[in-house]
Amino acid sequence: MEVRVSSGLTGGIARIALVIDESDVRSKCILWVNEVGGSEAVALRRAQEKINARLAKLRGEIVGFYLKFITPPLPKRTYATLIVAVNEEVPKKVGKLSLGERRERLAVVLRLLGNDSKAINLVQVAKSFGVSRDTIYKDLQELGMER
Repeated sequence: MEVRVSSGLTGGIARIALVIDESDVRSKCILWVNEVGGSEAVALRRAQEKINARLAKLRGEIVGFYLKFITPPLPKRTYATLIVAVNEEVPKKVGKLSLGERRERLAVVLRLLGNDSKAINLVQVAKSFGVSRDTIYKDLQELGMER
């Protein structure tokens, strides 16, 4: 993750460049906060509290972060801009996914394989989701794929 943050009289601009590994099918997200304080320590503490509260809901791992302090001449305050890139955890048991979640994950796998349903092992996919092979056939049909 590469970040550039600039600020001026009218506000701030954040430019974020990410490299995403599509072979890692975990959900990914960017969290950001911009908190003010009378000092860097106070602004940072506030930013960390907000980011940590959001991270607790995601159950993921931080794969990149950026921190910048900005202290404008007026009014003698410090802003902490904290940007965090996160990969969410993969559920321990994917068999407990809802129908929609299972089909969404199957669609991601198919996209990574060039939308070639013949490239997946139906028995192995069914086993990993905890469903029958016929169920995976139905999922493929619903996704507009033929086997």
